[in-house]
Amino acid sequence: PFKNPKYSSPKKSKNLKQVLALEKAQELALDIPTYQNIECPPSVLPQKKYCDITGLDAKYTDPKTSLRYHNAEIYQFIRTLGVPNVQTYLASRNAAVVLK
Repeated sequence: PFKNPKYSSPKKSKNLKQVLALEKAQELALDIPTYQNIECPPSVLPQKKYCDITGLDAKYTDPKTSLRYHNAEIYQFIRTLGVPNVQTYLASRNAAVVLK
C-alpha cells in the first residue's frame, strides 16, 4: 500500500573506463569531441610550488641555493646542507645546475 507504482530507480552513471570503452567501440569523426581528444588551453593559475625538503607548499625560496622551503625551521636545515646535497634536492625537481 505504501509503494508508488510510478517510481523508477535513478539511473546509474557509468565510470570512466566504461565511457572510454564505449568511445573506442564507436567510430566517430575527428571533429567530434570525446574524452580522449578534448584539448584545452594551459591553466591561467600559477603553478603550485612545494617545499623540496618536506613536500608542503613552499612560501619561500632560498636565494643562495634556490631551494624552496616551508618555514624558518626548514631554512635552518637548508643552511647546514653541503653543495652535493643541495644539488641532489634540486635534481629531484629537475632544477639542478650542472657545472662543466
